[in-house]
Amino acid sequence: MEAVKLNRINEIILEPIAEHPWESRAVFNPGTVRDGRTVHMLYRAVEGDNFSTIGYARVNAKGEVIHRSSNPVIFQDLEMEKQGCEDPRIVPFNDTYYIFYTGFDGYCASKSINTRIMMAETKDFSSYHKIGMIGPDVQDKDAMIFPETVKGKVVLIHRVVPNIQLAYFDDLQHMIHPEPQYWPAHLDRLHEHTLMFPEHFWESTKIGAGPPPIRTDAGWLLIYHGVDKDMVYRAGAVLLDEHNPSKLIARLPYPILEPITPYERKGDVDMVVFPEGIIQFDDELQIYYGAADKVIGMASVSLRKLLDALWQHKVR
Repeated sequence: MEAVKLNRINEIILEPIAEHPWESRAVFNPGTVRDGRTVHMLYRAVEGDNFSTIGYARVNAKGEVIHRSSNPVIFQDLEMEKQGCEDPRIVPFNDTYYIFYTGFDGYCASKSINTRIMMAETKDFSSYHKIGMIGPDVQDKDAMIFPETVKGKVVLIHRVVPNIQLAYFDDLQHMIHPEPQYWPAHLDRLHEHTLMFPEHFWESTKIGAGPPPIRTDAGWLLIYHGVDKDMVYRAGAVLLDEHNPSKLIARLPYPILEPITPYERKGDVDMVVFPEGIIQFDDELQIYYGAADKVIGMASVSLRKLLDALWQHKVR
């Protein structure tokens, strides 16, 4: 069976604006969520020497921007995020949109060391409330919850380098305020909580979750990123068991998106495609991604074709 690849739509759909200092250097790594025929987008915006806030835009079903905020909607006002609010993912859960992003305090800025999982919420993308840091107090990112409970549990996906892990909670409050020994015990047995390890050459250095998983008739579809030894970022796809997402049931051995175009190959960080947003319109999956840490692109694929390809590569 021929390899399934994403098809780029509209080339660059969002780029920096010089007149907006807060997003004058770069805009990339967008989280998205669908609201009818409209897509809400939160994206990382960079100014100066890599100081990041989060901006907002609305996009139509064709990937065309129809509104863009003139100011950031989430900005650095906590110690853990004093240099950056980065890489937002949006998860609709019950009647609220939860936003998971990376807080960066600027320690060892050249290596982006000292990153933590941060959480905020909104109901309308007009006002936002910060919940603060969640997760373990270690280098951690690429986090979000599944958009619904699984067997009554809230499932958090996160990444302690170089693998992808899952954590289970009784409810959202348990995740936000776990018992004191929850995360130490989790980290002590991190191997047991690991969902995926790097497996192929194009993801040999590290992997991390991309957009929030979506439930399909074949299981949970997860798009993720992989980084090779030359620090080239690509996107891959896996299927997780619908009732037990800790069980990997299929995994493509090849990337579905890799840096090919000039805007993906050259930017503030070269050779990067970084998927963070996913939208479904009937059989079409739209993947929103950061390109070379500079601009935002969008690509699409048939959901059925992607699932058919995954079934050709079941995990044995």
